[in-house]
Amino acid sequence: MEASQAPELQPDAVFTDKKKRRIRAWRFVFSLLLLAGLCASGYLAWQWFAPRAARYGLSILWINGKLILILLPVVLVLLFWLLFANLPRKKTIISLSEDGIRKKNGRRDLKLRWDSLETLRFKFSRAFFLGIPGSRRERVELTDAVGNKLCFDARMDRFEELVNRIRERSFPALYQLSQERLSRAGKLAFGKQVSLSPDSLQIRKTSLPLTQIKSAAIEKGCLRIKTINNRKKRIRVDKLDNPDVLLHLLGKST
Repeated sequence: MEASQAPELQPDAVFTDKKKRRIRAWRFVFSLLLLAGLCASGYLAWQWFAPRAARYGLSILWINGKLILILLPVVLVLLFWLLFANLPRKKTIISLSEDGIRKKNGRRDLKLRWDSLETLRFKFSRAFFLGIPGSRRERVELTDAVGNKLCFDARMDRFEELVNRIRERSFPALYQLSQERLSRAGKLAFGKQVSLSPDSLQIRKTSLPLTQIKSAAIEKGCLRIKTINNRKKRIRVDKLDNPDVLLHLLGKST
């Protein structure tokens, strides 16, 4: 179902998750084969142990197979995690045009125009399994003026190219909107922890005069601020709305 009334867009760049879905499918098949092999091995082992268990009791299982019994629950948990973490998912297609962006995921079809956007956000998270940290997950969220939200993550092929193109094409409209709101309200929020006024930058409870800011840059997932007296402030990019716009406005002021 379409969530906006944007006209049909003619794409000049198309991105899919074909490669990642293929890798996911192979992992799913591999986990099924491992699980089937484990079940077959368990059945054959029981057939071998059953006569001995009937003769000497179930304690013979612990005496001769204690290591297997200890490791079996861990192996089962890992196999089921591998199986369910790689369940097949619907194909995703993201197409870009001069007018906007479109995402198709199964029967869902969402279109957003560049000039209707209000926020661009980056989300970073890290999954944990049994207390063990996994790889970092990256996610991008685009929201328009009526609240429609288009999201995608690093499972898209050519993810970095897709992100860079979206940043480039969404910037003019987001920058113009931010300038209008800043001149009208005198203060503009870039998320819950950062706001900008014509003469200062507010980071949490700290207010920095723009005349004191020496440099501002995005490095290693953080916005890093340095003042002329060598004070340093940083905030994670995933805590900001429209980080490119904020960086540009700070660059004009310093």
